[in-house]
Amino acid sequence: MTAWLSPEVLLVLAGVGLILVDSLTPRSWRRLISPLAFVFALGLLFWTPWSSGQSVPDSWRNLFVSDGLSSIFKPFFVLCLVAVTGMSARYRLGTEESVRAEFLALPFFSTAGLCLLASARDFLAVFVALELVSISLYLLVAFHRTKQASLEAGIKLLVMGGLSTGFLVMGIAWLYAAAGTTEFSRLLLEQAGRPVTPALLLAAGLVVTSLAFKIAAVPFHAWAPDVYEGAPTPITAFLAVASKAAGFVLLMRIFGWGAFALDSVGTVFRPILLTMGIATVTLGTLAALPQRNLKRLLAYSGIAHAGYMLLALGTLGEAGMGTVVAYLWAYLFATLPVLIFINEMERNHGNADLRHLDGLARREKGAALGLMLCFLSMAGLPPLVGFSVKLAVFTTLWNAGEMPALVVAGLMAVIGLGFYLAPIRAMYWEREADAIPATRLPSFLVGVLLAVGLLNLLLGFYPKPLVALAERSLAPAPLNRQETGR
Repeated sequence: MTAWLSPEVLLVLAGVGLILVDSLTPRSWRRLISPLAFVFALGLLFWTPWSSGQSVPDSWRNLFVSDGLSSIFKPFFVLCLVAVTGMSARYRLGTEESVRAEFLALPFFSTAGLCLLASARDFLAVFVALELVSISLYLLVAFHRTKQASLEAGIKLLVMGGLSTGFLVMGIAWLYAAAGTTEFSRLLLEQAGRPVTPALLLAAGLVVTSLAFKIAAVPFHAWAPDVYEGAPTPITAFLAVASKAAGFVLLMRIFGWGAFALDSVGTVFRPILLTMGIATVTLGTLAALPQRNLKRLLAYSGIAHAGYMLLALGTLGEAGMGTVVAYLWAYLFATLPVLIFINEMERNHGNADLRHLDGLARREKGAALGLMLCFLSMAGLPPLVGFSVKLAVFTTLWNAGEMPALVVAGLMAVIGLGFYLAPIRAMYWEREADAIPATRLPSFLVGVLLAVGLLNLLLGFYPKPLVALAERSLAPAPLNRQETGR
């Protein structure tokens, strides 16, 4: 397959095309920008699964790879783009309505960066891909120039993102000084059998610190609740699902198959990752309990879920890697529909307060059922898919002999029921306040919530597709010509 038909190139071309259409067509045609963006995203969703498995051109093989992990997560990121594009079409920009094309185009550039990140096999490629993602997100989070919360969220993300980039660049510099290369596979081959050096450990620590910011792991999580709340809801969805998944994909690649997949490095970082996972799941769970804003609640929920995934990843085995892959897909199916609903809630009520769910089941039975299934899946209750992936995390910890982490994870799973059941109680047991006007939801939104809610239930009874994805992700990356001696 020619490189011009790769998802990354097509995503960039689609983003540029949306801006050109907006600039070169009459003002009366601009209402077609949103449907056009959705069509572009939907077309890429059908194209990406086939094109992701194609080989990388020879001139790029030192930087990028096509393997099981990249072929699974490129469609993941494009699926997030489809949801974000659909949400953006419904989102009210207010005074920024004149630049809706840019609001629709920038997520295409971010998604292109995420797809590059999924294939990266060199830290230089990682840096370029992360910056492509980050710069677009800085603009999108602060898109509401007249809203203080949006500007504050943009500044916080910019400062924390810049700090994260600084740690990454410093880690890459130390890594090059210690090993003389930034390519994952070459680092692994050259360092195998050698005693680990302090410089290599420092480089690994700096890179892990940088990625901890991206996944909002404790103690680098403080930015997430404020940014999630202040950002436009479609961008909150992108940050909560796609950006978090990208951080875990990179962690899996460097600790599973790449630069730091060495026993000597793993011996040092296994307790660090597990301790970080315990702290993350504990803080995320406890901090979510008093939340009354749904976006902040999902921010702390995302922190807690990042903790569960860190615990699985921290075992540094194939079982842990596969568990993280399945967990990320289950997290997408549970979290994204709730954010799609919040997008419509903010359109009708102006905020994401939990009280707007009061009495929802009386007027929107289908939407309430879909949301209930998603919240219960996030909580990890059987027979939903969230239970299957949390059970996989517990099984991985048990098999690895990590009993303290297992006990904490199990305890936090029980405590977490408190905040996941709060929205369900509001929908089914609270009476709707007279001051809150009843608004009918669009039928397509109800259909989406029901369909994805039932998908959570179906995957709980039949998780084989997620198991297949996990197994496929473990397919090794092909060696390039230099590594094979050609």
